[in-house]
Amino acid sequence: PIINRFNISRETSVSLPFLFMRMKNFEKLLLCLLTFLCFFACTEDPEDNEDSRQPAENTIIMFFPWSNNLKPCFLQNIKDFKQVLQQTGTENERYVVCIESTRGNVDIIELRKSNGAYVEDTLDSYSDPMFTTSEGITHLLDRLYPKFPSNTYSMTVGCHGTGWVPAGSFSTRSAIVGSDETPVPETRFIGGTTTDSQIEISTFKEGIKNSKIKKLEMILFDNCYMANIEVAYELKDVCKHIVAYPTEVMAYGFPYQISGKYLIGGVDYENVCESFYKFYVNYERPCGTISTINCDALDTLARFMKKVNFSLDATVHVEASSLQRMDGYDPTVFVDFEDYVYHLTDNTQWLSEFDNLMTVVIPYKRNTPTYYSALGGEISIGKFCGITTSEPSEHSLMSAYKKTSWYMATHEN
Repeated sequence: PIINRFNISRETSVSLPFLFMRMKNFEKLLLCLLTFLCFFACTEDPEDNEDSRQPAENTIIMFFPWSNNLKPCFLQNIKDFKQVLQQTGTENERYVVCIESTRGNVDIIELRKSNGAYVEDTLDSYSDPMFTTSEGITHLLDRLYPKFPSNTYSMTVGCHGTGWVPAGSFSTRSAIVGSDETPVPETRFIGGTTTDSQIEISTFKEGIKNSKIKKLEMILFDNCYMANIEVAYELKDVCKHIVAYPTEVMAYGFPYQISGKYLIGGVDYENVCESFYKFYVNYERPCGTISTINCDALDTLARFMKKVNFSLDATVHVEASSLQRMDGYDPTVFVDFEDYVYHLTDNTQWLSEFDNLMTVVIPYKRNTPTYYSALGGEISIGKFCGITTSEPSEHSLMSAYKKTSWYMATHEN
């Protein structure tokens, strides 16, 4: 003990005044030392204390729920984005990967700079994520919230996708495409390929809304058919912008090595779309469609469509087969939204109003001359507004359509 360094005995020859002075100096020294030790005992390493981290301007969450055939593509996406961060990453942002590495096991990995290079730092792992429930989505986001304090949050979602279509509507990829021996290029075509890995859009919305994050600045859906008016309207209260594909996208997905830099330091939506187009127009299968959706404008669009729908004669019917199809289904499920509206009414004043609205709803869009479908091969694009609808479809799964938020907002009093 420190105090034993000074063994003051009755036999000491030190004079009394000097002794008192030595004792006072010792008391001061002891007080300073104890204060110093107490300070360090009560102070945690900032890297170990989540609450001590200063909020970032934005945090980008790369979310990869389970997919049994796309994991190699996901790992390539992460690798490509890490390389982009090496050139354009900023200290004002944080980057985190949430990936279901094996079925039922999630890794939370921060992409952070260490010794001049971005590395993957696994911060957390857990089992049984239940991503097909709103509680599972909320749990993930609430797990991230204290680890990554931020003014805003953005998310990329890498998986399969089927737009607004309810989970379980398509059983397996092979059942739709045909024989597994059929040599077709891979796309990010239908949602986890089994029902127990498919996430309903309404479930995804509730999971975000109930989390501490509440609302995302942007969601980039790196999967098929998600630039859909029914999807966007469902998510309008939990994100400001959606970047998505109206058609199928090749399994390679979003070209992070080319377009990833436009997600960093504030999303450059125009160049996200333009760079995506430039990549896919030169791809081995030159097919790709992309758009940016401004969710803040969707309520105004819904009110407009409600006005149009309530004015129509009951006999008005638009055949989906007469419209620009945006899928390979038979009968078609997704058609170009603008083409549908132009067939729905010929009121020039309303169509002018609609055109003005669409420039706000879809500020940026790009498309190659054709899109590719695993069901129908390459299909020509004659009309492209950047967003689809399923309203005129006569597919059997349309029995669930009237339950969508978009349909209720545009048809019910």
